[in-house]
Amino acid sequence: MKVIKTIILSLITLILVLIIAGSILTIVIILQYLPKLPDPSLLLRYNPPVKTTIYDARGIPLADLYAEKRIIVPIKDIPQHLKDAVVAIEDERFYSHSGIDLRGIARAVYRALRSGAITEGGSTITQQLARNVFLTLERTPSRKIMEMLLAMRIEATLSKEEILHLYLNIIYLGEGCYGVESASRTYFGKSVKDLDLAESALLAGIIRSPENYSPLKNRDLAISRQRIVLRKMLELGFISEKEYESALKEELKFSTGKESYWKAPYFVDYVLSILKNDLGFKDIEKNGLSVYTTIDLDIQKKAEEVLKEGLEKAKGYNVSQGALVLIENSNGYIRAMVGGRDYRESQFNRVTQAYRQPGSAFKPFIYTVAIQEGWKPEDTIVDEKISFKIGNKWWIPKNYDERFRGTITLKDALAYSINIPAVKLLYEVGIDKVLDLAIKMGIPLDRSQDRNLAIALGGLTNGVTPLQLAQAFSVWANGGVLIKPVAIKTVLDREGKVLYKSETKPVRVIDTETAKTITEMLENVVKYGTGKRANCGHPCAGKTGTTSDYRDAWFVGFTRRYTACVWMGNDDNTPTRRVTGGMFPAEVWGRLMSYVLANTQPLPLF
Repeated sequence: MKVIKTIILSLITLILVLIIAGSILTIVIILQYLPKLPDPSLLLRYNPPVKTTIYDARGIPLADLYAEKRIIVPIKDIPQHLKDAVVAIEDERFYSHSGIDLRGIARAVYRALRSGAITEGGSTITQQLARNVFLTLERTPSRKIMEMLLAMRIEATLSKEEILHLYLNIIYLGEGCYGVESASRTYFGKSVKDLDLAESALLAGIIRSPENYSPLKNRDLAISRQRIVLRKMLELGFISEKEYESALKEELKFSTGKESYWKAPYFVDYVLSILKNDLGFKDIEKNGLSVYTTIDLDIQKKAEEVLKEGLEKAKGYNVSQGALVLIENSNGYIRAMVGGRDYRESQFNRVTQAYRQPGSAFKPFIYTVAIQEGWKPEDTIVDEKISFKIGNKWWIPKNYDERFRGTITLKDALAYSINIPAVKLLYEVGIDKVLDLAIKMGIPLDRSQDRNLAIALGGLTNGVTPLQLAQAFSVWANGGVLIKPVAIKTVLDREGKVLYKSETKPVRVIDTETAKTITEMLENVVKYGTGKRANCGHPCAGKTGTTSDYRDAWFVGFTRRYTACVWMGNDDNTPTRRVTGGMFPAEVWGRLMSYVLANTQPLPLF
């Protein structure tokens, strides 16, 4: 009996010592880690990375950009059965504990000791939130201690609904998805607010192991896990037997999970470059911006279609690439931009990055100066053999067909794109005046290196991009007023606040009468000159351009409403097989403009 008493007293003493030692250890741990804990009230102001979306002119999404694929939704948009499913499978005592679940931890430890492996976690939803927002994922005792202490502080600061709301918008759910809205769209192709019970249970089941339970990777495993979630919901009274049976029988319909390529990808790249380089936006993929652009997706699709078909027709003529851009004259809005044959093959945007020789498409700048200097379209010039001494050498310009027409009017010389009259006219009016005008209209000339007669035939030092050429031609369309191309209308932050709004700043660079006269002359190009194939059924004007050895073929022109530029050639600058601007580029231009102006009243150019 005495021995038994002694044993009991010893056990009681040991228990008391362990309790005291445990209490002291707990106090020491709390004192050691408490000062290191972040302020849980920061969660109320926590802004996780949110995707940026780029939209077309009518609000149709073109591209999502994200570091983490996340769409924040308010708690009211998350179905109750999804909240219940997550609580049931991840933290059944969520509404009763204070951040840590001692019963859950004890059960997890007991099962781990029995099986020799960790078969379930002991972390509550609040602990998972603390870990995801404030802590690292390292598996160390110190991190676990901080996680538990922080969870208790979070529970003392935030309501259960606030905790659950943050958790459901932050948790990783596989396939690059963060938060239940992004996951719902990826797996089911719908918003989270539209999920039913069966779908919600499947989503909740993914949380434990996103890579294993993704229905896009392991459908059978995902459905097996969903059934476990539904059973748990039934056991805890979240759903009835009838709801349980109905959910089990439901045949789930999954999205393909395959994200489409960006719509108008060359244009999206261009928009991104403006956001970063011109407007100074940083961390675009994380800041949840809404970027509203000028592109019209319907016109864009047609532009892609007609350019692709045109390139296919030109394939046998050794043409491998092309580009197209369409601008609305009144405001400079870029309505379509196709930077190449296929974005997946080449991301090089030939509309904005390819500096090519414009050929005869440069001639209207010379004629504009001539009209300003008092020449008239009916005035004549002699098309004849001529030579110019440049340094110690003689330069002899040639016509495209290597023949001479004698006396010819300016309007016909431009309509038929005859070289020698353009060179002689440039010599007469003065190179500097033409350089000044072209630069004012947006052509990037070098005043010293481009100061030569070869510019009459489009021989520029650095070349010009399709976008620059389209901008310049829109000046004539606008009666002599320059309106720079606009790609972005507005940029909003994640709260809907306007961060940027575009402004149109018209600048007059040509007098109205001169612009009208040149427009009438360029109209002849399509009526009876080199650009007849560009006829779109509406009054239009434009100019063909073909460079030496047929390396570049252009058609750039305008109607009252729009200006468009089409280029075809090869990236390596190899010659085409005698392709001119009046062939495939003019046809593509005409087809696009016919589509854009369909069902609209024809308007005179002036």
